[in-house]
Amino acid sequence: MGVKTATRRLLSRRVSVADMVEFGLWLGIPYVIVGLVFAFFGIEQVRHIESLVSPVLPAGGEMAGYLVVAGLWPAFLLLPAVCGV
Repeated sequence: MGVKTATRRLLSRRVSVADMVEFGLWLGIPYVIVGLVFAFFGIEQVRHIESLVSPVLPAGGEMAGYLVVAGLWPAFLLLPAVCGV
């Protein structure tokens, strides 16, 4: 059995929308965990985002800072390298 045949067999299976949503949620769990760990250890970035958000959202600036850093952690990893900071 070749790779082409195995790929066709795998792609010919019927998959429901619920199965695809479940698959997406399972893939999202590691992303969220890594994001929360990154936000926990990247407190200076959280404080910076919090200072930007606090004038607009005074009651939830801290939480918004954590959520932004946790959700956009790949960008926070790449942007300092691109900008040379």
